Amino acid sequence: MTRQRYRQLRYPLIALALILGLLAIHQYRLYASPVTAQRVQTVTISNAGFLPNKLSVNKGETVSLMIVNTDIRPHNLVIRELNVQSSDLKPNQSATLQFLAEQEGQFPFISNTPGYPEIGYQGTLIVN
Repeated sequence: MTRQRYRQLRYPLIALALILGLLAIHQYRLYASPVTAQRVQTVTISNAGFLPNKLSVNKGETVSLMIVNTDIRPHNLVIRELNVQSSDLKPNQSATLQFLAEQEGQFPFISNTPGYPEIGYQGTLIVN
C-alpha cells in the first residue's frame, strides 16, 4: 500500500477504534450495573388507606414499590426519613418507586397530597 492509501484509511480506522472502545465500555457498564429489585411489592391506596400498611424488606435490598391509587381522590406515598416520595397520583394512576434500603429500622409512610398528612393514610416500612 502506498502512503496516500494509509492516509485515506487513517480516519476510518480511528473511528472504528473509538466505536469498539465505546462498545467495550458499554458492555462493562451493563454487567457492572447495580442489581435491580428482586421483587416488586404493590401498595394500593384505597378509601380505607394503604393496603398493605406494613411492608418488610431486607437491609441492602433494592426496594421496588408499585403504588396504585384506586381511591376517588389524589394521593401519594412519602417516606420522609428515607427521602422517598411518589408523585401525586390521580384516581386509577400508578407509579413505581425504587430505592435502596440502606439502614435498618421502622420507617413510617404517609400520604400528604393536600400538603399535610392525611388521616388514615399511613403505614410502616420495616427494614431488617
